[in-house]
Amino acid sequence: MVVRIEHHKNKALIWHPLEETVDGETIKFYAEAEDILSHLPKLGVPMIMRQIEKGERKGHAKVWSYPGMEKVVQQLRKKIDGVSELFTLDACRHGGMTELEEAELTDGQGRALSGHRTQRAYEGYAKRTLERALPATRKRHAHRIATSAVEQLVADRAAGKASATDKAGTNFRNGTRTEFRNELADKG
Repeated sequence: MVVRIEHHKNKALIWHPLEETVDGETIKFYAEAEDILSHLPKLGVPMIMRQIEKGERKGHAKVWSYPGMEKVVQQLRKKIDGVSELFTLDACRHGGMTELEEAELTDGQGRALSGHRTQRAYEGYAKRTLERALPATRKRHAHRIATSAVEQLVADRAAGKASATDKAGTNFRNGTRTEFRNELADKG
C-alpha cells in the first residue's frame, strides 16, 4: 500500500510506501503515524479531510490546510498515551530527514522521499550527528588498514619476501566489533 503526499512547503507530490510484504510477512513503515491518523474520520479519497460545519456546503468534506492539521495533531497527541509532547508535523519532517541521512541513502534516494527539488535545499536538513559520523569513521579506518596492508604486501613481494600469511590470506581486525578479511591469492 502506498500514499501520495503533497509537501506543504514546495507542493511536491511524493509517493511513500506504507508497508511491504516479504515472504508473507508485512512490515509497516509508518505504524506510529498510521495509528495517529486512524483517529480521523474517513470522508473521501484524500486521506486527511475535514467535515465542513457551516455555510451552504455544510456536511461536505474538504482537505485540511497544513495549519489546521497541525492543530489537530497537537490535540490528538495529548489524548494518545505514549505520544511525545514533541510530536509535530514539522518534527516528523525534520526527524525523518535526519533518519534519511543516518540511513546513508544516496542524495537521489533522500530527495525522492523528501520532495526537495535541489541538492542545496536537501542539504539544509542534513544534521551533523554522531550517528552519521561513526559509520563514516569506521569506513575510513577500515580503508586505511586495508590500504596500508596491501601497500606493505606489494612492497614485500617486490622485495622478494613472501610470508605464510601471504599464501593463506591476510586478516585485518578493526577493533572488537568488526572483522575485515582480505583474501589474497598467492601469485608467486
